[in-house]
Amino acid sequence: HSALREGWDSPNVFQICTLNQTTSEVKKRQEIGRGVRLAVDQAGNRVHDAKVNILTVIANESYRSYVEDYQSEMREEYGDHGLAPPPVNKRKRRVAKLRKAYTLKPEFKELWERIKHKTRYAVNIDTGQLISEVVEELDNADIRPPRITVTKAQVQVDDDEVFSAMQMSGAKTVIDLAGRYPLPNMVDAMMHLLENTTPSMRLTKKTLLEIFRRTQNQQAALDNPHDFASVAVRIIKEKLTDQLIDGIKYEKIGECYEMCQFETEIRSWENRLIPAERSVYDHVIYDSDVEKNFVGQLESNPEVKLYVKLPAFFKVPTPIGSYNPDWAIVVERKDIFGNPTEEPILYLVRETKGTTNPDHLRPDERRKVDCGKQHFKEALNVDYKIVDDSGDLRIKA
Repeated sequence: HSALREGWDSPNVFQICTLNQTTSEVKKRQEIGRGVRLAVDQAGNRVHDAKVNILTVIANESYRSYVEDYQSEMREEYGDHGLAPPPVNKRKRRVAKLRKAYTLKPEFKELWERIKHKTRYAVNIDTGQLISEVVEELDNADIRPPRITVTKAQVQVDDDEVFSAMQMSGAKTVIDLAGRYPLPNMVDAMMHLLENTTPSMRLTKKTLLEIFRRTQNQQAALDNPHDFASVAVRIIKEKLTDQLIDGIKYEKIGECYEMCQFETEIRSWENRLIPAERSVYDHVIYDSDVEKNFVGQLESNPEVKLYVKLPAFFKVPTPIGSYNPDWAIVVERKDIFGNPTEEPILYLVRETKGTTNPDHLRPDERRKVDCGKQHFKEALNVDYKIVDDSGDLRIKA
């Protein structure tokens, strides 16, 4: 604590323990703000996995009203749709137990037989298309020369030692640093950034040289080589990832996930567990209100014979990291009188999101969903779709 002092920063804060009685709401916001940023992995990339980005606060009673107000503000700003569940009380924990009798049912055995296969993927890269797409976006990138600016502000400290600043004047450029530093080897600079931030992505120097040769934004490289290399690598990673996903193909590798890998008991927090009758566990652990509402719909749908939230060990490999699908479901179609029809039993895999429109998902979410389609539909011949919390399993194509 004392050695780090000002200027040291880490986004990977997962626990905050309050040792003093804080009355200032501003100070509480500053404390919580240390832990609500997205985590960063070893390569320096932001991690969007909700299971990783969990902040635990060991708080005193003064936080109760603050948390309630904070949740209300979030609801007013973003609405109820997709709002994260309230913070959990870690003192209240319960256990979700595996119903072994459910795993012995013929329909569950058939479901697992269909989805258990592991796969590997292969991709095709069109180098010419990649270069053209990168150059097109790089030409329009706004890369400004480095400069020194000065802004005047007044700083105040209140009784709780909370700093607040009030800007007194706009930023003024006092020195333009363009051309003041020797120009590095741009191809080597881009290669170094690409390999250090995403080791799994590799391009030849010939390809990087062609990108630099064809761009019309070369003056930006002369004025600000570091930012030019950073922007170029960011664009390359985005376009390369899109190509990897668009051209991906999966095939079985002869290995499987075994039912014996299911844990007999899963411990979780009391207010993240929902009692369940159709699940292979007697309680379902949910991570969001979307999942909570979806479980309610599964439980009330008479056509759902059983379902399971796929365990953490069940992963699909993708070029952007492992993907853990949400739900595997067995559906038996029934007529208006509630009697089973002659239609075959359906074995489904569903991914719950706040929207069923892939264009409204974050880029990495959309890419993993695209990989899921290729893995389940093309390699395993299992019906796979995105659903929301409306209860529509989207059984029909």
